[in-house]
Amino acid sequence: MSRALAPAAAPTEPAERAEPQAQATAPKEDVARSPVKRFRLSVLRAAGWSIGGYVCIQLLRISSSLVLTRLLVPEMFGLMAVATMVQVAVAMLSDLGLRPAAIQSPLGDQRNYLDSAWTLQFLHGLLIWAACLCVGYLISVAQSQDLMAAGSVYNESALPAVIAVSSFSSVIAGLQSTKVITAYRRLELGRLTAIELVAQCAGLGVAVVLAVQTRSVWSFVFATLCSAAVTTALSFLWLSGRGNRFRLDRDCVRDLIRFGKWVMLSSTFTVVASNGDRILLAGWVGPATLGLYILSFNLVSMLEGAGSRLFHSVAVPALSQIRRESPEGLAQAYWRLRLPFDVIFVTAAGAIFATGDVLVAVLYDSRYEAAGSMLKILSFSLLFSRFGILANVYFAMGEPRILTAFNFVRGLSIFLLLPIGYLLFDVIGAVWAVALHGAPSFLLLLFFQVRHRLNNLKLELLVLLAWPLGYVAGLLAEWMLSPVAILPQLADR
Repeated sequence: MSRALAPAAAPTEPAERAEPQAQATAPKEDVARSPVKRFRLSVLRAAGWSIGGYVCIQLLRISSSLVLTRLLVPEMFGLMAVATMVQVAVAMLSDLGLRPAAIQSPLGDQRNYLDSAWTLQFLHGLLIWAACLCVGYLISVAQSQDLMAAGSVYNESALPAVIAVSSFSSVIAGLQSTKVITAYRRLELGRLTAIELVAQCAGLGVAVVLAVQTRSVWSFVFATLCSAAVTTALSFLWLSGRGNRFRLDRDCVRDLIRFGKWVMLSSTFTVVASNGDRILLAGWVGPATLGLYILSFNLVSMLEGAGSRLFHSVAVPALSQIRRESPEGLAQAYWRLRLPFDVIFVTAAGAIFATGDVLVAVLYDSRYEAAGSMLKILSFSLLFSRFGILANVYFAMGEPRILTAFNFVRGLSIFLLLPIGYLLFDVIGAVWAVALHGAPSFLLLLFFQVRHRLNNLKLELLVLLAWPLGYVAGLLAEWMLSPVAILPQLADR
């Protein structure tokens, strides 16, 4: 801007001419590096906000979990898990991938494009709620006709109402401003993280207060609605940029749907892969057993969630920008981003396997003791779930079809392996199936990585050495935590 004003600002001309000649003749390569340096700084800053925010959110969730597991019985967690699963499944089955489409599209900064995305986003929220109402009604009809297995989660009388009310959060979230998309596109995650933290605190506060007063699953339901409302309101109030209005531009909608049709197909298989365990187990086991499984699954998925959050909010926008501006550097950037994911996930798998029982004993009371063995088994899922996160590099490459094939194999695996595991070894067999169902999709991903020159077999094998290191660290942590683990049992007495 200063250069544009220089001709009109006469007093500044002599100063500019008097600059040292060495500065005027600075190497061109230094000038060329400055955008790269700025880009790296923006990536590091965004990564810091993303991880810092996620850590704070998980600390809040763990703290509230420690309170809620003492106020509510395991059945409440199982019931809410199924209601959430229904909403997430419907959302992903109709997902057009509006956010990744806008992030990677050259049109993603145009107002018509963002307004069209916002309108489709709201319509999508209404569709999700309407579909969930239908699902709740069908479940209630099946219950009245005694079509649900006795003792299963699907036979709980409160389930249809919980699904109907909690899913209204999709309508609220559908009104969220596209300023969020713009912030992600520009890697400006500071205020986004603040919004998420405030919404999380509000939701958790509502959950704890209502749990104390009602001791019912409705504390979860109204906490979900509160969190969605706070997030939507702050997306308009705290983020810079223009507001939105309802508008559907034909060219913009065509561009969104062109990208989104593959996202929708990929999301369909993702629903099957990521929710197949709950879909099947809810029909075989009671809400208490499912609640124990959900608690152990959530402990493992905290790390997966952190990796997914970082990759989606930072790596995918960064890799998309590299692909637009210098595609020849995409492979090198991918490996630089990938290595920390591999080391952390594999190390954590070994550590959690060593500390599963004592970790559950420290966090929860004796009613949740059985979750320890489930947690140890599910730790092996981290060896494969990292590839599900890393596969999103194909979004940045403009190849969502590859991710579709990857998620298809994941979904097929869970529906083939989980019933076999349950029939042969009951619940523990089903948990092992969940932990290992990512192996076939890993082989498929290796094929695509070789095809796109993203593979490094030597590094794939070397990173597995982090597992025994994590296991040894876990044994040390178990020894240190053992005295603390008996405190909840003493409190129960």
